[in-house]
Amino acid sequence: MPASNQLRIQSTTTAVALALFAVLPAHAEKDDTFFDSLWKRAVLYSDSANPWIQEFKLRGRYHGQYDWLDSDDGQHEGWDDRRSRFGFDAKLFSGQLELRLDAQSTDGFDPFYGGLVDAYFKWKPAPDFSLTVGRQKVQIGAYDFVQASHYYPTFERSQIFGQLKVDRTAGIVAEGKRGKLTWQSGVYSNDIDDELGQFTSGAALGAGLGQDWAESVGYKKALWRLDYLFSDVREGSSTLNRFDHILSATLWLAKGRYGFVAEAFAGTGSDAEVAGFYLLPTYDLIPDKLQLVGRYTFSSGDGPRTISPQKRYEAAVLGSDAAGDQYQAGYLGLQYFIYGEKLKLLAGAEYARLSGGANGASHSTWTALTGVRYFF
Repeated sequence: MPASNQLRIQSTTTAVALALFAVLPAHAEKDDTFFDSLWKRAVLYSDSANPWIQEFKLRGRYHGQYDWLDSDDGQHEGWDDRRSRFGFDAKLFSGQLELRLDAQSTDGFDPFYGGLVDAYFKWKPAPDFSLTVGRQKVQIGAYDFVQASHYYPTFERSQIFGQLKVDRTAGIVAEGKRGKLTWQSGVYSNDIDDELGQFTSGAALGAGLGQDWAESVGYKKALWRLDYLFSDVREGSSTLNRFDHILSATLWLAKGRYGFVAEAFAGTGSDAEVAGFYLLPTYDLIPDKLQLVGRYTFSSGDGPRTISPQKRYEAAVLGSDAAGDQYQAGYLGLQYFIYGEKLKLLAGAEYARLSGGANGASHSTWTALTGVRYFF
């Protein structure tokens, strides 16, 4: 697509997003009746008495954001159609079988189809057990990766998670619960493409345990989780291909206006070892309307080329060869909820420093972002 056409599409997308948020709040009632009726239109069929199909609903998601990045190595700014997805959910056989299919577009919508996101069925023969088969998320990083991206209070996942080269892939995952204890175990393909891959380049095995004690302590959320992944990395592996062993530990708390997440990661492989963590506190300045968000990220590696900058948008300025052995970043931002997590605006800024590169090289960047998130 010519650059002028792509710029026109991005400018149009920006204008539509801004117009949408200028108009919708003026028409919304305080009790969200307007938004409730609008979002219910995504449910095309619902009948709990039907023994074959109980529900069929559309799924959609759009995350658009504008970045301004400044560093000694250069500057960058522009609109990014970060996530554009559309698909459906279906509940079958008295709710025991769930189907999900999501496809994604690309930045600038050229090409419009950018591959599958999720494509799986989940069998739930009992309230405390499920088996999911198909393209899905690898169960590592309970907060930063496993939870849906529309709930993120920041624009991007942590830099340390980005080092792990973990993404969706085809697999089989069993999940269960016994009392307050939860568990998961999965087998994943190391060969993935825009659809399901070829299953010819190794596999990965994962397992994890967690505990939810929110009710015991009177919190809205009180969860810890420990997850492990072993990957049989081969020459043709296209995902889960950097580390043989990955470990994540998660603490997730929420009570009243306060929220706090601490999540740590470690990866070991034949070429590198990395470890890191982030701390993410939140505070509701106005309950259910305006939230203050902070994040501190730290990661460290065992050599001058083991740690990379954030893929968005630091790497675009620093270059693909930028690397070091330590990374630190601090983020401060706001979330404004128009219709809860389903429709919100974000704004924030992050300072990052990558140090310990070849010959002692270091890089510092400032990134400011504004954006919109909605899903149905």
